[in-house]
Amino acid sequence: MKIAIIGASGKVGSATAVLLAKEPFMKDLVLIGREKSLNKLEGLKMDLYDAVAGARSDANIYVSTDENLKCVEDCDIVIITSGVPRTEGMSRVELAKINAKIVKNYVKKISEITDTKIFMITNPVDVMTYKAYIESSYNREQVFGLGTHLDSLRFKVAIAKFFKVHIDEVRTRIIGEHGETMVPLLSATSIGGIPIEKFNNFKNLPLDDIIEDVKHKGEKIIKLKGGSEFGPASAIVNVVRCIANNEKRLLTLSTYLDGEYGLKDLCIGVPVKVGREGIEEIVEIELKEDERNAFLKSAERIKKYCEEVKYI
Repeated sequence: MKIAIIGASGKVGSATAVLLAKEPFMKDLVLIGREKSLNKLEGLKMDLYDAVAGARSDANIYVSTDENLKCVEDCDIVIITSGVPRTEGMSRVELAKINAKIVKNYVKKISEITDTKIFMITNPVDVMTYKAYIESSYNREQVFGLGTHLDSLRFKVAIAKFFKVHIDEVRTRIIGEHGETMVPLLSATSIGGIPIEKFNNFKNLPLDDIIEDVKHKGEKIIKLKGGSEFGPASAIVNVVRCIANNEKRLLTLSTYLDGEYGLKDLCIGVPVKVGREGIEEIVEIELKEDERNAFLKSAERIKKYCEEVKYI
């Protein structure tokens, strides 16, 4: 595959580059950044070649600026991590409006140059995925965001630790907004194929505390080490691998809804089947009443933000 990372000099972009460069399906990896980041990207390129020397990958690594984006031609996937981070006192709407302009600029150029898939990482990711979709000329299966995939993985870790089981035994997911209104699906959570409610210790599960921890895990990591990079990068590569290997796995990604779950004209985290074409199917599942109400509340919040950036 040929994959480009816009914002490759940032924490998440560079960590993603390291993991991708080692994948056997990689042919060409393009690291894209601003003019002032070129030296850093050249250094990253050299470092990556050292990193993959002992791996199975023999990927070609290129560096380019984001001035015209001609380098994305023939890319299978363009990963966008660029954007302004949220600062103290900045509202989510303010962040969305600033990053929407950045995303619009990139997506307009990309869609004029090539037919590809756009994988949004920039926050607020649901709103940026929406902006990327409406500004592109692509079908909706080609534009998707990381959504609540990383949140679902964090939730999975917490469940495994509480019940003291191997993480592979846990099946769970979080839907809705990647943010305050995310919705854990206990109705879709099992351990070793057994519904979680069947376990005697379920009554002691501190669900509210776990979800609060998942919601604010990124902020905690930023305070402790300056930023979250390895977790998001691993989640990103997990999705890319599904596409490269046509795995048809069900992941919870941000995608455009057009009537599914009774919702229209927004992007939100829902279960989707991921394969070679990107989002190959939006999987509608039956939700418990409290889960559905929480999901609709989450959708209402995202919809408001989407309206704010629609015409920027």
